[in-house]
Amino acid sequence: MKKLTLILFLCLSISCAKDDEEKPENQAYLDQLLGRYQLKAAYLENPIDLNGDGIAGTDLFQEVEYCNMSKHLESYWCTIVYRNIQYIDFNIPYSDHYNNYQEYSNCLRHNDVRRELNINSQNESVALVPNEYREDFMLTYQAKLIDFIWEDRIVYLTLEKEFYTPNGEWASVILYMEYEWVSSAT
Repeated sequence: MKKLTLILFLCLSISCAKDDEEKPENQAYLDQLLGRYQLKAAYLENPIDLNGDGIAGTDLFQEVEYCNMSKHLESYWCTIVYRNIQYIDFNIPYSDHYNNYQEYSNCLRHNDVRRELNINSQNESVALVPNEYREDFMLTYQAKLIDFIWEDRIVYLTLEKEFYTPNGEWASVILYMEYEWVSSAT
């Protein structure tokens, strides 16, 4: 009887130990997801005239007005990292400002935004983690992230955004940004 109890105890212990082991990462999924992405498209839901040429457009690459040391849209990056913490770091455009936010120009500058992610390689899913502090930070740059999708090595961001136009008014828009994967380097 003691042998039977001992064998039963050992089997139960081994069974429980196997349940406690972590499932291995889906490395193929992580290899597809993680890395550096470059902005390939930025367009607006409704046309506006940001560059003052009198022609409203939806392609931000055509409408952008660069000024002293502003980063060109072609240089905007997005990075997805999976280390101790999981996050996405990306550039968003905002209207330049002067004199403690009193005077704005239609020049576009960039700002880096970081948001935590929940990456589940077993289910092959990635989602933003809600963070009120980060969301409030984005609002200081007239931006609110309303959607994040990753699919086939492309990051799709949808933002509610305000841009300052050459005629001195704020234009509220929906901005769609598409970042394509270019490198596994983070």
